[in-house]
Amino acid sequence: MKKQSDENFKSLVTGDPEEMFEYLQTTPVSERLTNPFTPEMLKLLKKSNPFRQTYYYIEENGKYAFFIVYDSRMNIMTLGKKEWMMNVKTIGFPCSFSNSGYITNDLEFLLTYCRKLKGGKLILNVENPVKMKGMGFGETLPTCVLYLKPEHTSLENYLNSLRSPYRRRIRLALKRCSDIKTEHRESAQEDAGLYALYLNTYNKSEYKLECLTEEFFERCEGHRIVFYKDDKPVGFVLLHKDKEKLSFLFCGMEYGKFEQITNADLYFYMLLHIVEYAINEGCKVIDFGQTSELTKLKFGAEPEKRYFYAQHTNPFLNLFAILGKGLLEYKYDFPDFKVFR
Repeated sequence: MKKQSDENFKSLVTGDPEEMFEYLQTTPVSERLTNPFTPEMLKLLKKSNPFRQTYYYIEENGKYAFFIVYDSRMNIMTLGKKEWMMNVKTIGFPCSFSNSGYITNDLEFLLTYCRKLKGGKLILNVENPVKMKGMGFGETLPTCVLYLKPEHTSLENYLNSLRSPYRRRIRLALKRCSDIKTEHRESAQEDAGLYALYLNTYNKSEYKLECLTEEFFERCEGHRIVFYKDDKPVGFVLLHKDKEKLSFLFCGMEYGKFEQITNADLYFYMLLHIVEYAINEGCKVIDFGQTSELTKLKFGAEPEKRYFYAQHTNPFLNLFAILGKGLLEYKYDFPDFKVFR
């Protein structure tokens, strides 16, 4: 633990999440510690995540920031589809969520401090960027958000609000998956096959940023919808509800082992059950997360931009971070589907 306190600046740097959370109760951050910034989540990550995690709190003249740094060796060009392995301090949330890994009332204050950390830094999933000299900047994976309308009081009402091509595609998936059963539960420990399904999806992922351990997967809090065919799990989704917002955290599925059901059918079927669950729970917003954007947009979701900052204390490498952003950022151009009538 490193603790500093003087007339203007105070900070705490520790590798112990319990120590950090006890300290945060005395700071302005305390009221903003909602999921996934909970003691339970960070303790679980500390135990089950392979990367070293350090927790920072800084405060000066009314500005404050709490953030998580995890050290890893990663391909910094994952989104640019090339390879350059580098030791990186990532300011993010080390479990592949689309959340940013910080809470602050002044992003520039946070970035200025992060620039002083030795080595390479990557600040991910920034929602409201600010201009910052001396740092690389670009777009990362967008998150797909579906805003349910007041008339979406039932799944049938939601389907009827879609334009015919999108409604027809979803109903086709419903028909083909008619013999798939669903079950709702809060724990994964009763289903040994779910982690294997998660690994299936991870191994097929185009952007392999991090593979979760089985322990983290089983103990992570959330609502699970499990999909069964012939009494065997063939898919699942893990969700978290926070007031009127539902977040899609992870999923897993079986691929290419059905005679009349395509991979797309099963995925459509799983997403539709997320929509149904959200409507039944009175949610107004579904954060579908990142990746598989085209399919999620066909459900009426909107892509919301996320950004990154990159910086290195080595001047040459930092120049690359600034000038070579085209090799680092995620490039996309999604069509405007106009899903709703």
